[in-house]
Amino acid sequence: MVERNIILISLDEVRPDHLGCYGYQKIETPNIDMVAEKGTLFRTCISSADFTPVAMGTVITGKYPYRHGMRNAYCSITGPSIGGILKEHGYTTAGFVGNGLLADRHGYRVGFDHWDETSKEKSWLELVYPGGESDEMFYEGNYWVDEMFKWIRENREKKIFAWGHLYETHEGSENALLRKGLIREGELSDFSYYDAKIKMADRNLIGVLIQTLKEQGVFEKTILVVMSDHGTNLGEHDVKNIPWRGGRIKYPQHTTMYDHDLKVALMMMGEGIPSGRVIEEGMVRSVDVTPTLLDLAGVSLEGLGMDGQSLVPVIEAGKSDIGEVYSEDVFEARGYGMLQAIRTRRNKFIRNLTLGTEEFYDLEKDPDEKNNIISRQDPEEMTVIRKKLNHYLFNRVPSGKKQFSEDEKEAIDQRLRALGYIE
Repeated sequence: MVERNIILISLDEVRPDHLGCYGYQKIETPNIDMVAEKGTLFRTCISSADFTPVAMGTVITGKYPYRHGMRNAYCSITGPSIGGILKEHGYTTAGFVGNGLLADRHGYRVGFDHWDETSKEKSWLELVYPGGESDEMFYEGNYWVDEMFKWIRENREKKIFAWGHLYETHEGSENALLRKGLIREGELSDFSYYDAKIKMADRNLIGVLIQTLKEQGVFEKTILVVMSDHGTNLGEHDVKNIPWRGGRIKYPQHTTMYDHDLKVALMMMGEGIPSGRVIEEGMVRSVDVTPTLLDLAGVSLEGLGMDGQSLVPVIEAGKSDIGEVYSEDVFEARGYGMLQAIRTRRNKFIRNLTLGTEEFYDLEKDPDEKNNIISRQDPEEMTVIRKKLNHYLFNRVPSGKKQFSEDEKEAIDQRLRALGYIE
């Protein structure tokens, strides 16, 4: 067993092309850039979903949604997750989450010794839902960063794993951040202060986290991963007809299978990870993160049944030969319908099971996914791809998975209406 601390930071709704280490120049992200510079950066990493609980369910289990079970707001995740696996191998574990769907009620707490999630006392969004059947308050956002630093200091003598999911980079947090003085009125205000939030996360989370690890004398023995859960649409594709937007065009938002919603940042640094390496050739997947971290910790992947694979060989080779990645959003109420996608290095196939439409893109000639060439594709090859998508469509999770009552579903619907995810 390798004696390494592991810290996984996921930033909600952050596109890689808005970070300095991916070439962005409008803002500076020196601390995130330092993680990339001192470690390994993956140029093309694709998420399994455009919806946080589904995407992060994949990250922490190393399984696609059809096997981890979190596919919409009414499900619970089926583990084991990285927290539980590392706990069994002597780690003290902690989770800090700001997204209300990454919650104990959805199974995300299992395997964590310490858990910090949204609540009335800590959240920055508190709403009563007009027109709803219930007067329940909904709480979203949880600025947990200081609690994480405190937990690290208290457990510096132990072998630790911590996962922190920052929701404050998401649309809707701007008013709370302005009130707290974490972003400035009128500064980088485009797209609901999108860049201002990323800059804040770089400074207040990643920068202080690195400083804390150094002060506690554990920086050198800690593997630090910084990533995003999904990307977001900043106007590249029109969304004016999405039902839950009420006909209004509003960005940022993430309800598609296009790369702007699925391409995520991923970098990692620490012992055993080469410094200054950039994986330019090929693509990797968010489903590969947990297998990689377990491999680096000396934990065998045998018998865990993961869909992902360790990226240690990819890092060593300096390139990836991973053939394809699966992504989905089958939560029909979120957008245009039930969506599935298969992406390779060169092509992407998207189908909408609700509308009965299909799209095919040549990513080398058309990286912005504007020219649908499905009519030019070989029918037999399309049949093979459709069968692959069918394989991922049907749940393959253990029986006994938690089911939500009708009252619980209604309460969750109210939460999603407040966020604008459904009508």
